[in-house]
Amino acid sequence: MTKTSNYPLIIIGAGAAGLAASEMATRRGVKHRVLEASHRTGGRGLTEILADQYPVDLGCHWLHSGSINPYTEWATKLGFDYSISRWDFSMFIDGAWYFDTDATAPFRYIDEINARMEACQKKGDACSQWELADSDNKWNQFFQYWVSLMSSVDADQVSILDICEYLDTHEDWPVMKGYGALIARQGVDCPVDLNCVVTKINWGDLPISIETSQGVITADRVVITASTGVLNAGDIEFNPKLPGWKMEAINALPLGNSNYTFCTFEPDAIDPDAPDHILWQRDDQTFWVRLREFGHPYAFTSTGGRFAWWLEKQGQDASIELFSDVMVDIFGSRIRDKLSNFKVSAWGMDPWIRGAYSAAQPGKTGMRAELARCIDDRLFFAGEATSPESFSTAHGAYQSGHRAINQVCDSLS
Repeated sequence: MTKTSNYPLIIIGAGAAGLAASEMATRRGVKHRVLEASHRTGGRGLTEILADQYPVDLGCHWLHSGSINPYTEWATKLGFDYSISRWDFSMFIDGAWYFDTDATAPFRYIDEINARMEACQKKGDACSQWELADSDNKWNQFFQYWVSLMSSVDADQVSILDICEYLDTHEDWPVMKGYGALIARQGVDCPVDLNCVVTKINWGDLPISIETSQGVITADRVVITASTGVLNAGDIEFNPKLPGWKMEAINALPLGNSNYTFCTFEPDAIDPDAPDHILWQRDDQTFWVRLREFGHPYAFTSTGGRFAWWLEKQGQDASIELFSDVMVDIFGSRIRDKLSNFKVSAWGMDPWIRGAYSAAQPGKTGMRAELARCIDDRLFFAGEATSPESFSTAHGAYQSGHRAINQVCDSLS
């Protein structure tokens, strides 16, 4: 990028939405550049190599709703294998394996609450998910944990609309070479300027002037894919300020937090007959522990909501110690010395993202549509938070990038 240059279109952000927008802009013949603040592409999709051998995803992990997920087609095209097997899980509760003839009881409870949410939505309600839970139900703690993973916030912080409006085929397929690697590979040919921090967008007149750490660039249209975490923090200054209705939408869809902890284990550390998916619960803590993904000797778990924020602030050692304690509780003290090569994500501290994924606040309706609405045919918005039915996902972000470019092309014509 030169000190001052002009393009018909500038795309801000090279995550799933920005790369998809670039792909569509190229397809439709719109000259453009993508400005990315980070040193890498992919956004909240990040694959790293564990123990110099195993690709693991510290962000987007599964091809959610796999049969209708556009990244599934990309995975096939680019040679990224994925697993479509369903999970069998066991429960380890308060220090012992929990055997029940109805092993689906925790999820049946979630289904019951989901049915209540749908009934409330039909009445026009947009209350929090917490309000429809049974605090004395045996599986309520698991429900709270599940919500924190699905929404990255706690149940009292997210509207029932984020369950009722989400399109879910219940097909969640992990990618062997990594979902984050797939997202980056899909966008490898996009014209991206890395380490290019956008600080100010002057959009009152045309051309739009965009001030960055690498100079000033002008454009006729701008697609903004920055997260609501970044937009809420005011990291990008808008001149003139964004209208009130847009700020209301940004504020109503804040990012929560969700993090992973991975580690390898020695081959003799865990009985080969041990289950690969374990619901662990003790006192007021719940974790989903997953073992041997793709047959590899590693384990991982995830946190969400307020607890994820708190744990991240304690530092990586706290996450490592906690996961080690959970593994010891399940498999015995001898396993502690057989765990190594830990990797821990910290999305809340990432200055270019500031969290995990968006959650609709209780009492707010129509905010995702408002966030997606363009301003004066100049500023266009994309990202998972703008998706009407696939929010919180990489494929929702991808689809939003295509939608934004179609809007841009309509405005140019």
